[in-house]
Amino acid sequence: MAERARVGQQTGAALAPVLIHSSAVARAASALVRASFLVVLAPIAALYAACATSGEACELNSDCLAAYCRDGQCVQDCVDSNKDCPKGYLCNGIGQCEYAGSGGGPAAGGGGPGSGGAGASSAGGQGTGGDPTTNDTTSTLNGMGGAPPATAALLSVCTQDGDCDSGMCRPERLGAGLERCTEGCSVHADCASGFRCEEQGAESTCVRSDVGRGCSAAGQCHFACLSPLNYCTSSCSSGADCPSGYGCMPVGGANVCVRAAADCAADTSQCVSPAACDTSLVVSSCTLACDTASDCPQRGAGLPPWTCDGACRRPGDVYGPLPGGFAPAQWACNASLQVVNLCNDGLHIDFGTFMQPNPPSVDCGSPFTTDGLPGDACLDSCRYQGGCPMGFGCAAVAELAVNQRIGLCMPAGAGEVGASCSSHGDCAFSLCESGTCSRDCSRDGACPEGSTCSAQSGTIEGQPYRICL
Repeated sequence: MAERARVGQQTGAALAPVLIHSSAVARAASALVRASFLVVLAPIAALYAACATSGEACELNSDCLAAYCRDGQCVQDCVDSNKDCPKGYLCNGIGQCEYAGSGGGPAAGGGGPGSGGAGASSAGGQGTGGDPTTNDTTSTLNGMGGAPPATAALLSVCTQDGDCDSGMCRPERLGAGLERCTEGCSVHADCASGFRCEEQGAESTCVRSDVGRGCSAAGQCHFACLSPLNYCTSSCSSGADCPSGYGCMPVGGANVCVRAAADCAADTSQCVSPAACDTSLVVSSCTLACDTASDCPQRGAGLPPWTCDGACRRPGDVYGPLPGGFAPAQWACNASLQVVNLCNDGLHIDFGTFMQPNPPSVDCGSPFTTDGLPGDACLDSCRYQGGCPMGFGCAAVAELAVNQRIGLCMPAGAGEVGASCSSHGDCAFSLCESGTCSRDCSRDGACPEGSTCSAQSGTIEGQPYRICL
């Protein structure tokens, strides 16, 4: 029996107000305060170096063990070619994904440091993104074809600008050793799903969303770090621009994504203000101020929406605050003595088996929540526009009704498109299809080099469901 949240507890709203850094504006329609927190803007003149496997400083590649030197720190991008590198690439001796035709990687059958010799199979199938004049995988792996073509598609792994059709090879997010082909942008809608348009030095480019990433100081986020909430945020014009569990409201003079998926039963410090604790649920949950329902978190297409009465209110099938990925999922009884989960989006799953566990046995008279069965975890739905918090990707991996798919936030791993996988969490784009990592390209048609955006059965958000094959 878990003691982390007391069912029905309402002490949070009574806590003393927290000092804020600028004036708060009272909402006439609600007692909820729209707090103006200090936004710690990220200095974006330089990118942080990735954390190395060893965490050691360096000047030369030879200073690193099974890694390479990047921006003064040892970095290792890959270990196993099958899992960590895209089609046509091998994990070389210093932990970089290297084009198989360059002659610099390990011999076919070698998978890089600690791989157990799995390298050659990573390019299986045709269309590996290697030599543009042939689809013969064996020839590519034997060193025929030379350097990668300078026409690699968006989202392809790269090492220099010349690898990309766009001429832009950039770290996929702050601190990442992995670089991808990207492009310039002016608004978030210019970017592929899961990516956002952010300023990086003198340019605006599409980078992986880092909304929800923990932060404590300036320079740790693409856009800004919310203090004292200590997570990265990004600009928005409505809740549709924000990941699952986040809405859009003014903070420090800018409209930014604010997290609602947080427990405030005993502590309101994770809410945007002490008054932003909704005590009407089975377990009290953070919320945020709104003018209309469009400011509130958006659920997957087909699910009941949030509403607005001056504060964002969860729909009737949601009883608690727990974010996607929270494990074990927590359970309690609602006012009708029905056993319900306390996940912020009302959904739960075993991410490993992709099966929905049964509810546990719950004592409705207990003042405490009950742990879910082994493997049970909270699950968020998603819309392509807002995507998912950092660490997850939005993919239409399930059907809400016949031929009507719904976006779900699946964990993100290291496997590039074309790598082998056993679960969605093995893959960089959170989609494992028939044992091979893929990407949901329904919204943007974008697929890394060596794969094509191919139609599948069903529709999602009114358009055909497509994945990278």
